[in-house]
Amino acid sequence: MTSLATRIPALIDAIAEQGWVVLDDFLSPAAIDALRDEAASRLGAGQFHRAGVGRSEGHAVRDTVRGDSVRWLDAGAPSPAELPYWEAITQLQEALNRELFLGIREGEFHYAHYPVGSFYKRHIDRFRDDDARTVSVVLYLNQDWVVGNGGELRIWTNPDQPAHYVDISPQGGRLVLFLSERFWHEVLPAQQPRWSLTGWMRR
Repeated sequence: MTSLATRIPALIDAIAEQGWVVLDDFLSPAAIDALRDEAASRLGAGQFHRAGVGRSEGHAVRDTVRGDSVRWLDAGAPSPAELPYWEAITQLQEALNRELFLGIREGEFHYAHYPVGSFYKRHIDRFRDDDARTVSVVLYLNQDWVVGNGGELRIWTNPDQPAHYVDISPQGGRLVLFLSERFWHEVLPAQQPRWSLTGWMRR
């Protein structure tokens, strides 16, 4: 597998030119398996909670909008399975700041589990009164995902053109980055349990 360092220049160019990028084999298959096992273990231990929409007083669980459950990572106490992820994300964050001057200072990330039939309707990641979220990050942890399993990430690449979108399959090891303020996106209904590590690099 080609090292992350050698692939970063092309990744930076894509973010600068189009605002989003897909990178396969972000971590080794063994690291992806370890993260999925970690997430499944935490789900089985009751450490996940249903994800909501909105913030503060407006935060609520809405089944018609999203159906996933999440478990936040603790950067101060990562599990052994999570260490390769944090190391790679830190390397990526430093490169984005160095080359694109994004001013990223921290990351917030969570495991996400979508049961069969669940989805997340079209939305944008930045709150109207808070511009801290700068780069949205999704790393897929699924094993042997095939066409027909659904669960694609749909990104509208031109907000003025509803037909301009890309559908990205949640293949294990695939990383998706996009600028949080620019791109509306949704998770299409999943026909198999769908796992990811999702979050934001923040100013």
